[in-house]
Amino acid sequence: MNNSEANRLLQTDNPVNLSEAAVPERNTTGGGLYLYGITPEYQARRWNLQGINRAPFIYTISHNGLSAVVSDGGGEISEANQDDLLTHNRVLEQVMQTSSVLPLRLGTVAASESDVRAFLQSSQRPLRNALKQIERKVEFDVEAAWNGGEIFKLIEEQDVEVRKFKENAFAAGKPLGPDEQLAAGIVVANAIARQRAQFAKSVEEELKPCSERVNSLKSRDNETVFNAAFLVDKERAKAFEAAIYRLGDLHGRILKFRYAGPLPCYSFVNLHVMIVEFEAVDEARRALGLGEQTTLSQIKQAFRKLAPQCHPDRNSIDPQANARFEKLAASYRLLLGLWETIGDDFSQAISLTQERVGKTMLVISKEPRLASQSAELSKSDAQPIEVSMRQSW
Repeated sequence: MNNSEANRLLQTDNPVNLSEAAVPERNTTGGGLYLYGITPEYQARRWNLQGINRAPFIYTISHNGLSAVVSDGGGEISEANQDDLLTHNRVLEQVMQTSSVLPLRLGTVAASESDVRAFLQSSQRPLRNALKQIERKVEFDVEAAWNGGEIFKLIEEQDVEVRKFKENAFAAGKPLGPDEQLAAGIVVANAIARQRAQFAKSVEEELKPCSERVNSLKSRDNETVFNAAFLVDKERAKAFEAAIYRLGDLHGRILKFRYAGPLPCYSFVNLHVMIVEFEAVDEARRALGLGEQTTLSQIKQAFRKLAPQCHPDRNSIDPQANARFEKLAASYRLLLGLWETIGDDFSQAISLTQERVGKTMLVISKEPRLASQSAELSKSDAQPIEVSMRQSW
């Protein structure tokens, strides 16, 4: 038996030259700016890399120790598509070669450079907190799937219930009828489910010691046994990849492994930068039953009081319960983001009046993606590496 090997398909992009030269002020009137991510540095940079809407290059706008990675023409985006997603992620993956980068959601735009600087100033706290979480970290996405029909051979060899069913069917001495065929399907499905759980546990136990956090990702199809994102320290990236290859050697007969990485930390920080009008803030305030002056503690207390009352588990016969709970949770996140933007002290009340709120660009923090909300294995146009076990016969 030989060692595992990986076949990486090369990207078609030409190498990108990174220039340290200062980027001059640009006039973006009418076109706006597209934002890709935030870096923890105060240095003008420019990348000769095509951006969203065929922007000819990418550059940074810096303020107070933070930089936004942007390109011109963001205001022209009407509806993001797959090409935009690939471009967005390609830019982030290039930036991460020289700096930690906090990914922003696809479609994040600002009207002007002054708005970006104002945003960097007002959102210092949430942005720095998020950057601290991913400092010197990268993401690896790992998927394991059944290797053809080998799983059926395995359960035939090892599963007690499958062997017992086959023995009883053979002893009966007649073909299986419809009921017996249905029962056989259930026995096999249960056996595969048991093997899936065992293999998934084995994969996670092998990779977890080399990582700091794990988030489940959506299974692509019924063949998927394991699919998760791992947060890995950059210094342990090689050790993590070596652990994947060990899994290929250990389970290569039954499982096919694919992984993508190192990537920006898409799955571990989920920040939504948005421009909020007073009407949205006022609606959120009313949803939580708050006054026009409120503290962070009051926002949290209001949500804790209302959430159990609105939770779908307590209102299972109400078809609107889930929608009401989602609205309450969205209102809570919006007000938390607003407090992070304009609040100074935990005990200080902030004003939710039209005069104070107006139109604000703020950060809305969300929980890490659930499996049902996550993207596919590869978030870029670079092909995932396939890990296989080769055998000598």
